[in-house]
Amino acid sequence: MFQEVMVCLDGSLFAEKILPYAQAIVGTVGGKLTLLRVVANEGESAAAESYLQVCARRWGAGIKVQIARLDAESSILEELSKNPGAIAAITTHGRSGLLEALMGSVALSVIRGARRPVLLYRPWAAAKAAEKDQEIKISSVVAALDGSEFSESILSFAAETARSLKAKLELVQVLPSQGSEEISAKLKRDIVEYSYVRRQAEATRRGYGLEVGWDVLHGDPGEAICNHVQGRDDVILAMTTRARAGLEQAVFGSVTSECVRRAGVLLLVYWPRL
Repeated sequence: MFQEVMVCLDGSLFAEKILPYAQAIVGTVGGKLTLLRVVANEGESAAAESYLQVCARRWGAGIKVQIARLDAESSILEELSKNPGAIAAITTHGRSGLLEALMGSVALSVIRGARRPVLLYRPWAAAKAAEKDQEIKISSVVAALDGSEFSESILSFAAETARSLKAKLELVQVLPSQGSEEISAKLKRDIVEYSYVRRQAEATRRGYGLEVGWDVLHGDPGEAICNHVQGRDDVILAMTTRARAGLEQAVFGSVTSECVRRAGVLLLVYWPRL
């Protein structure tokens, strides 16, 4: 588990909404909470530091102000590279493909460059505003699998997170449509018999000494996963992503992107370079 949660702020109240979750994680595992603000030039440093100090007093955190050499995401990645034990935490607007192609995405760039998971949060319409006295306790880590080695890359991180937070780990699989050409006939039989996710749960239980549950969901993957966890502030949803950008994502779609936009929970997102 990571020893430092580095919350990336931009001065907005929206960006601060991930803070109760970051503090809940740090409070449980005994790590360090750091607030990072990236500014464009030296002239903005004083105001950024003043803003961070106010937030730090409220949340019991350390602060860092980084002057961007190129852009915000490069500065965040530079800070992560200095500390292998840190994980970035970002509130994201979760924009969809084409808009992202036009406007860019700090969160996507950090995921692609971090070489470790990133914590993402996008409050949904009914989500409560971040409050210092908002008591959050993570009691469950839900890892989404699709039968591929790629998706299974999240398992070690999900298991370590659950163990550190003293939370239950649950593995979920969404049954694919019968016409899927990406899944072998053997794997289809395994999924129908629920044996794949059950085997993964048993192997993870043996490997990490955790309580591991499992469930098989039905329907569209993004919709089914969102419905399973939606609006729960005691859950971390752990997933891999292919981290497609802009137009490519608009064409191919992304289950992870849909979960970022719709689930309303904290996500642990990882881009494995297999």
